[in-house]
Amino acid sequence: MDVTADGSENYVIGVDYGTLSGRAVVVRVRDGKELGSGVFDYPHAVVTEALPADVAGAADGTVIGLPGDWALQVPDDYRDVLRNAVPAAIADAGIDPSAVVGIATDFTACTMVPVKADGTP
Repeated sequence: MDVTADGSENYVIGVDYGTLSGRAVVVRVRDGKELGSGVFDYPHAVVTEALPADVAGAADGTVIGLPGDWALQVPDDYRDVLRNAVPAAIADAGIDPSAVVGIATDFTACTMVPVKADGTP
């Protein structure tokens, strides 16, 4: 399925969730050529000492400490990659988003949480 019935190109998007940022790439299906990319740096970076109050849901500003040797990511940072890096990659590639036929993701040592259609866990 490298082209549509009318002969226009199809594209796929790859999203790589790394340690400090998420990256997106647009690839043409026909030949695997990379056409555009985007990067979004995580605002929370890697959480190693304590959960930020806004993430922990503590209205009083309480900080929740983490045990030693823990390293967490903030789920909203992952969603923000989809909201920022993916559109940037599509714009960089200069393609019509409706021509995207698939998306793939990869993550660095993590467990993903299923979400509802609105993006909430």
